[in-house]
Amino acid sequence: VVTSVLSTRWRTIWLSTPVLDLHTDDFPNFTAFASFISWFLDFSKGSSCLHKLKLDLVSKRPIQEISIQSSWDLAFIDNAVTRKVKHLDILYPWIFGMMPLNIYTCETLVSLKLQNVSLADTENVSLPRLNTMHLENNIYATDALLEKLVSSCPVLEDLTVVRKRDTAYDFEVLRVRSQSLKSLVVVLLGREWWYKACRVAVIDAPGLNYLSLKDSKFTSYVISNLSSSAKVDIDVSFDVDIDLATDRSVVRSFFTMLSSVRNMTISQTTLEGICVYLKHEPLPQFPYLIRLHAVLYNADLGNLPNILESCPNLKSLVLELSNLKQEELLILSSSVPKCLRSSLEYAEIKTPIRGVVSEIELVKYFLENSAVIKKLKMCFCRRIMNDEPNIFIQLLRFRRCSPSCEVVVEELEDTFQRLDFLLWF
Repeated sequence: VVTSVLSTRWRTIWLSTPVLDLHTDDFPNFTAFASFISWFLDFSKGSSCLHKLKLDLVSKRPIQEISIQSSWDLAFIDNAVTRKVKHLDILYPWIFGMMPLNIYTCETLVSLKLQNVSLADTENVSLPRLNTMHLENNIYATDALLEKLVSSCPVLEDLTVVRKRDTAYDFEVLRVRSQSLKSLVVVLLGREWWYKACRVAVIDAPGLNYLSLKDSKFTSYVISNLSSSAKVDIDVSFDVDIDLATDRSVVRSFFTMLSSVRNMTISQTTLEGICVYLKHEPLPQFPYLIRLHAVLYNADLGNLPNILESCPNLKSLVLELSNLKQEELLILSSSVPKCLRSSLEYAEIKTPIRGVVSEIELVKYFLENSAVIKKLKMCFCRRIMNDEPNIFIQLLRFRRCSPSCEVVVEELEDTFQRLDFLLWF
């Protein structure tokens, strides 16, 4: 841009830049931001292809500019489509702006990320090259529009759908059907009475490698054809009365749909609901689950054997512990889950050990009951190892059921930053 003043032939060369990545705060005001974009796209119509257009309107400016932003016409995106844009990111702070219809038929789009925009309905949707689509807090003209968008992307592999509490309008039924999809992230947060709630989520994507569900109220899920190789990340709050048999059947159905997976991460919120469920009946079996990463409240640790009983072939277990208190005892069932007797080879307590009674009992439980375990990994803060060496020695003296078990202790700084060395025992 600077060198363009040296020659008349150079004055328009910069307009052929393949990437336009702009933030509204980079300009004196929103009017200057909008004027520049419209001017750039108007004057660069005959230039080469536009590889990426990213416009971030999430501003730190006073709220007075909202009325100006809300009246901004996104029709200029037609020019970006004409320039065969491949990556399009439009990020609004609030629900403003109607996307032009020709965005639904852009044959060059590879990545589409939209936040807080309105999407009109149309019969003509075809995005033959779209590989990545992230949709956050948008307004959909109909419940069927999102399903139509997904089904019209034959090579779509990465889909993220987010609905947070600041979205006043949204779909009641979320349907995702795709043969090509490899990664799906669904985030449904906030369900106040004046929001239009998503009540049902239908997921049919047999090629998924990764599925993440984050739901603050527990939508009714219908998950079919889930590949056993898919990694599943569950952060769902069971906002139902688990004491009622009818509501428990909904929870049971949810986990039954996930029973074929081999790799699962479960949040402490979900595990809290599972522990309430276990008061009434055992969990469905996960016969193929090999890797489990779980975050547990201290009060729920006593249910760990019951949870592991549902994972008869588990090989790797990573635990994170929350809200541990020094005075709380850990009472574990005397029965030993099948996986500890025959399959569990690796266990890790990821939370730094502070010497709480329940932590010591947990380590003892694994060492004394895991018959085929090869490695138990845990970490200490350097301060604990220096100030409380007896805790460290006590852990190493526990009887080990598996003669080949190796205890790996990693020392951390007090700021929990990892050091470059390990202590092996």
